[in-house]
Amino acid sequence: MDKRLAFVAGLLTVFVSVAAHAQNYKNFPGASVDQKTLRAQDRAEDMYEKGEYGRALLIYKKDLAPTGDKYAQYMVGYMHLAGKSVEPDRALALAWYRLAAERGEPSIVRARDALHKSVSVEELERSNTIFVDLWQKLGDNRLILDLIRADIEVLRARTGTRIPGASTGQLTIINVSGNGGSERFYSDVHERLDTRMQYLETNVEIIDIEQDDDVADIRTLEMEIRKELAALDTL
Repeated sequence: MDKRLAFVAGLLTVFVSVAAHAQNYKNFPGASVDQKTLRAQDRAEDMYEKGEYGRALLIYKKDLAPTGDKYAQYMVGYMHLAGKSVEPDRALALAWYRLAAERGEPSIVRARDALHKSVSVEELERSNTIFVDLWQKLGDNRLILDLIRADIEVLRARTGTRIPGASTGQLTIINVSGNGGSERFYSDVHERLDTRMQYLETNVEIIDIEQDDDVADIRTLEMEIRKELAALDTL
């Protein structure tokens, strides 16, 4: 059994346990999980199991949640709900649960809905504000847009890398393409970019946010990136 699944299955809460690995949600085309991330996941779980909740929370929140790790985002919410190294805060916990449930994983959705029903009106209002801020920084829309921009930068560099000229101050172009290996690399980038654009257009939804002002920054970023992509296609 997956270590993360076994760990979550052991949590005794009034809510349904999370039952899926964070990187396997609906084929989310995020960044690949590297060894550093895997080590952080193991370290966080080890710290939690040892009762070193403050250290575990720091890893979940600072190292894993920003990568789109929905398990880690759920754990941040759970630890705030249960008061693990922090004061219990149901409004903050609900905001993290909502972020973690963004891809529709059923067990996290059920946990979110159960907590949503139990909070007061005042807690819900504060949670809404917290959630919008989290979504703007760590939501899938933002993650996908940042990854798309990184792909665009890779493709821009395909024909050369600009470096300052020695005496004229102009820019010199150094060719970095021209072999089968690099062609395959750029083909993979194109495919990844197309997949991410498709995900953005068809699967990523703005959840539980109704005010235009709350999504304005993300929409502006999306428009800028679409312009960059259109300009790249004309080269």
